[in-house]
Amino acid sequence: MKAVESQTPCADLFSRLARMDEIDMRAGLLCERLEALADEEAVGLVDAAHRQASLGDPDAQSVFLALGWALFDERLERRRQSLGVSARTLERHQVADFLTPPEDDAGGIDLRKVPDFGRGRPLTLGERKALARTHDRTLIQRVVRDPHPDVVRILLGNPSLTEEDVVRICATRPNDPQVLQTVYRHRRWVVRYRPRNAIVRNPATPLDTALLLVPLLRKSELREAATSSELAPAVRLSCKTILEMRTARTEPPAEPSG
Repeated sequence: MKAVESQTPCADLFSRLARMDEIDMRAGLLCERLEALADEEAVGLVDAAHRQASLGDPDAQSVFLALGWALFDERLERRRQSLGVSARTLERHQVADFLTPPEDDAGGIDLRKVPDFGRGRPLTLGERKALARTHDRTLIQRVVRDPHPDVVRILLGNPSLTEEDVVRICATRPNDPQVLQTVYRHRRWVVRYRPRNAIVRNPATPLDTALLLVPLLRKSELREAATSSELAPAVRLSCKTILEMRTARTEPPAEPSG
């Protein structure tokens, strides 16, 4: 990997992970490694992956994407709180922000509506799930507006679904955080840039998920997100910090005075 220097303790692991084709294979290996480490060591590995991904190296970003998946694995999910505390103690605050799961906010009024399928009556959840398997593009254009995570989960596996459809799902406002999380956890779509960018830019995305995707953005999207009033302050700050890191890395050193 270009961005991971040879002296980095995690370099061999990251190089091995980057050679794996499937995100779930990378996530599984990361989960095993993190399980075997004490909290401080695990935070060090996560911090190294976050830093290298933030610098924009494609291989490091593929590793960090898989690391995000590993953190939602049930083997690590129970431990995330203690890892977050350890990251705060070590003053790795950007890492602590996504290691610590956000508090569940179930308040507010649900403004999402089930789309009209032209049947003259509301369809049951079971009927909507069946429609999510259709190859009829006219129907798919309606199903992409369905607000239920279970319908979206089935739809994401539909071979007739396009990337443009998935971007529409992720860009919908208002949205269900579980819908956005469902796209994030889908191996076919999370590896694609446009759906990931749409997830970050949706204010309904859970904070930890958004922060796990910010290091994967390009500079232009980082600039836009850093000034977006829609996004949480922590997301805007992360975009700004990562943008500064990449700019500092590419700018030539200042000439000595005198």
